[in-house]
Amino acid sequence: MGTVTAWALRTWLKVTLILGLGVFGVWLFSDHPGEVLAAVIVAGLVEIWTLKALAREWAYEARTSWWWSS
Repeated sequence: MGTVTAWALRTWLKVTLILGLGVFGVWLFSDHPGEVLAAVIVAGLVEIWTLKALAREWAYEARTSWWWSS
């Protein structure tokens, strides 16, 4: 279970870093503040979707693990 937890945390950190770099890139090269706002909103939605998917995967793995069900 520890490996699944570590995998989920690593995946979450990678996605968060990529999204943060994407928003920073839009901020750096954008001429219009609306583009930055759109990038932040999209990044937030992707972050929420990622967290839900990782939590679902972790919970599935936990349910099938012996220590969780006993």
